[in-house]
Amino acid sequence: MRAARTSVVAAISALTTITAVAGCAQKSDAKDSDAVQVTASDSACEVSKNSFPAGHVKFAVENKGSKVTEVYVYAPGDRIVTERENIGPGTRTSINAEVKAGSYEIACKPGMKGHGIRQKVSATGKGKLPPRDPRLDKAVAAYRTYVQEQADDTLPVVQKFADAIKKDDLEGAKKLYAPSRIGW
Repeated sequence: MRAARTSVVAAISALTTITAVAGCAQKSDAKDSDAVQVTASDSACEVSKNSFPAGHVKFAVENKGSKVTEVYVYAPGDRIVTERENIGPGTRTSINAEVKAGSYEIACKPGMKGHGIRQKVSATGKGKLPPRDPRLDKAVAAYRTYVQEQADDTLPVVQKFADAIKKDDLEGAKKLYAPSRIGW
């Protein structure tokens, strides 16, 4: 009798778990119905919509290819708006972006190489972008300044290290190796 009750409890538990998981999957799929679907393969980059409202945009990406891929959303001049790398074969992921009205390109890069297979898309209307936080703008500006200072300090030492290598100056290169890595 006890074994029968245990089996019934286990069966009810399993049924409850399956129902809960199925309910979650349905909710997740429902949210993705408004997403721009991007299907990447080894030779194609298919986009479900070539036009969508500006604002917060979700891209649901599926890699149906045999190679690891990347997906990029480019603004004019190949300015990266958003990207997702290392999307394995047979996997799905999502990418979110805040886009203004304008022209864009979505690029799939099978094997994570090259210019990518590109599709032209556009965002229309005014969209509902959140107001910019001046604290974040200040933080980004400060970080850019920091990175530029690091590059300005490091590149001359790296050049001296490279010059020592080219001149077969092993002792000079040894002395310059560690200082050439400090900024990074």
